[in-house]
Amino acid sequence: MASIELHHIEAAFAFAAKVYDGSCTFEQAAVRLHHHHNLNINSARDFLVQYRCMLTSEVYKRTQSSLALSYFLPKILETRGRVAAENAVAATWKHIAYYEQIEKTRLNKLRQVLISFEASLPGALSQQVYASKFEAAVGEAQRDSSAARQARLANATKKPEQVHATCIVYRRNKDVVAEVLLRANGTCEVCGKAAPFKRRADNSPYLEVHHNVQLAHGGDDTVENALAACPNCHRQAHCG
Repeated sequence: MASIELHHIEAAFAFAAKVYDGSCTFEQAAVRLHHHHNLNINSARDFLVQYRCMLTSEVYKRTQSSLALSYFLPKILETRGRVAAENAVAATWKHIAYYEQIEKTRLNKLRQVLISFEASLPGALSQQVYASKFEAAVGEAQRDSSAARQARLANATKKPEQVHATCIVYRRNKDVVAEVLLRANGTCEVCGKAAPFKRRADNSPYLEVHHNVQLAHGGDDTVENALAACPNCHRQAHCG
């Protein structure tokens, strides 16, 4: 298979943006990248998926080169802004956590690109970046030996370091939450079981309102896009 060079990556980025914006279909973009830019069809599809996942902070499964990541991150910052760039960073840390666990390896070059890019961003990073980065760190610690972990623990500080992080909060519609909880009537709409406990404040069944298409991914804050879920099902929807 021919190596993927910068001109392939540039073309893939351009077509991935078109797919994301709806001016080109996924398959049209993949075929054009294959026929007009001599990019392997599977590699073309991988790039298109990676771009979408990066903008929506979702984990992607197929790994990419450090050259591609070095191009994608600043280009996303340039064309989509700071929030999108931090989504891309979070998605890549999630990818690293996934891929390193599956392949029992360490993606040093991708890590270096991420750390360098993070350092170039002024101000505090988003909470989701820290959370995704920590997930990758936990996976790395789990793959280490117990002896190595115990040695680090012996010298570790007992008080965690504090860092400043930013957080995007959506001003949600109270009526959507109220209607969905009323519809559920104390029963999780995912597993069908009763709420696991009652709220201390008013003794009402504790359920959380989950959006099928997340607000961060462009989902609507509507009754139709929401359901009431117990905490376990809600976490599974986001992390399972």
